[in-house]
Amino acid sequence: MSHPLRLLISCVIVVTTVLGLTACGDDAPPPLLIGSSDDPAMRAAAAVYAAGLTRAGTPATTAGAPVGSDAKLMESITTGEVDLFPAFTGDLLTQLSAHPSAMAGEELLAEVARALPQGVAVGDPTGVSNRPQLVVSSELRERYGVATLQDCAAFPPGLPLVVVDHDLPEQTLSAFEVCRPGPVERVDDVQAVLNRVLTGQALGVLPALETAGAAEVHGISALKSDGAPRAQDLVPVYRSAALGKSALRALGRIAGELSTADLAAMADRVANGEDPGAVAAGWFGDGHS
Repeated sequence: MSHPLRLLISCVIVVTTVLGLTACGDDAPPPLLIGSSDDPAMRAAAAVYAAGLTRAGTPATTAGAPVGSDAKLMESITTGEVDLFPAFTGDLLTQLSAHPSAMAGEELLAEVARALPQGVAVGDPTGVSNRPQLVVSSELRERYGVATLQDCAAFPPGLPLVVVDHDLPEQTLSAFEVCRPGPVERVDDVQAVLNRVLTGQALGVLPALETAGAAEVHGISALKSDGAPRAQDLVPVYRSAALGKSALRALGRIAGELSTADLAAMADRVANGEDPGAVAAGWFGDGHS
């Protein structure tokens, strides 16, 4: 065989080998799909989970993932259309159980886990809470020496209870009856709640992600609760078969570092038009795992 022919054959073998290796590389599994609702906080949380998993070697993305309610996302996760979505424990339990009983902590998490469809699990709860909280003027709180929701019967009875119009069903509002409030006033937005509360003539109820921002408003205090209303801790809901040990460790690291204040700040940026992926990348860039 002539030298030029051997060289040609060698070149064909090399090219074929390279193409074969490239084709093998295309067999890599697609990235995990991380869904969420269209709420800015949940879009930010989904982006954090996607970025954290990718950084840990498990590619994940929110691009093209389903967007919708917890019920829709739960259906999507059972059919394999989505691999993970962020949710709050109290909302999950209410959705999954006809007779929810647990209010907080490990008991609530265990009840959620028992109610999940087969093949679906929840990861470690983060430090993010969206439990509804009573907000009062700091002056009113100090005048009557009220430290927690359980102490609020010390306030004068009959103060209106102000909530955002689309928030808080009656069963949640019943947790604040200990305060002996007057009528419930439903207003259009969070700022309207804060404006009424600042007068010292009304009590307000807001989710903790909203009160994290309200803490920056001079003269507003949020009262913590040792019992009702039901806790709302952020957890990842995922297909058990989709996540390996390294992915679960990545979720655990996020759980140990993500706080209510963190997510509230990210949600505000997303609500103002910033890309959730860029916002999540900034959170990791600030030194988080």
